[in-house]
Amino acid sequence: MAKVQGEGDYESARRYNSKTRSFVKKAGKTATKRATGGVDEAALRKAKSKSKGGGQDARDADLLRTLAARKATKAKKSTTRARAR
Repeated sequence: MAKVQGEGDYESARRYNSKTRSFVKKAGKTATKRATGGVDEAALRKAKSKSKGGGQDARDADLLRTLAARKATKAKKSTTRARAR
């Protein structure tokens, strides 16, 4: 008998369903009592250690404003020089 694969593989579907049912029975009521959306404290500490503080954000914003102003001034000078020639 040739094995049918894909959507028509009924034997695999039966095996999967039977194993899933047995797993759920073994887990019992404790499976539904496990925390599913809790925050991992270690992961939270690690993420906070790598995050920026408020001062760094303000410093970065000031730096970007300064760089943009310099670029605008430089562009303005180059257009003025080009007109003078």
